[in-house]
Amino acid sequence: MVSVIIIQHNNINLTRTAIESFLRFHTDNFEIILVDNNSTEQSPFELIKDFPNIKLITSQKNLGFGAANNLAAQRALGNILLFLNNDVIIKSEILKEIEKEFSLNQHIGIIGPKLLNEDNSLQLSCGKLPSLYREFLDKILYKLVDKKNKVALNYISKKHLLKKEKQWVTGAALFIKKELFLELNGFDESFFMYYEDKDLCARAIAKGKKIIYFPKVSLIHLRGKSLTSSNQRFLFQKYRESQILYYQKHRPKFEHALLRIYLKLTGKLN
Repeated sequence: MVSVIIIQHNNINLTRTAIESFLRFHTDNFEIILVDNNSTEQSPFELIKDFPNIKLITSQKNLGFGAANNLAAQRALGNILLFLNNDVIIKSEILKEIEKEFSLNQHIGIIGPKLLNEDNSLQLSCGKLPSLYREFLDKILYKLVDKKNKVALNYISKKHLLKKEKQWVTGAALFIKKELFLELNGFDESFFMYYEDKDLCARAIAKGKKIIYFPKVSLIHLRGKSLTSSNQRFLFQKYRESQILYYQKHRPKFEHALLRIYLKLTGKLN
């Protein structure tokens, strides 16, 4: 069984759409666990009226992405966990192929599906683990892709055609064996938001597990739909804090120091 775990902080309509799209293609062998991170715009109990079978966990404060997912994982009954952003739309049946893939190779620990933008263009959702050099290259590539540069789009399309072992897949839609997740003690709750997926993948690799990009299954990710003018500054700060934490944990001391110097000089870190 697969436990589908969704975290929300406001944006309840996005959550409703995500759950509706999932239920359109799935009728059994799953459970849905929703963690509400202290929403203030609407009551999360409104969703229970529409979806009486989901498990709702409410928090009196915003725990952050990793901590909220960990809370749900403790109550999950499935042997596979799917961490699913509430701004994702399911466009077909997705669980059978994922379960089959896990069963074929015991060394697979994490699987990430192909993510598409709302216009069905490819969204970058996997890659090599961060380093100063890698993030510099990725930043250039991401900008070219966002600008619909034909060379960049052609490059990433070819790179994302086939199933491939990667070093990380995004937490927007991440499948992991529950046994492995518990063995890793879940997401590192020091990351409030951002980089916790890369940190999880890095620790899974250290345990000898494979991270697989699996384009046979695809979802639509409405990237940025949950951002508002009121939370943008807060999330930007959390992004930088998480980036620094990741470098502290996984990169050489000189890279961590260079990152801090760069962020200070560019005014991106208080």
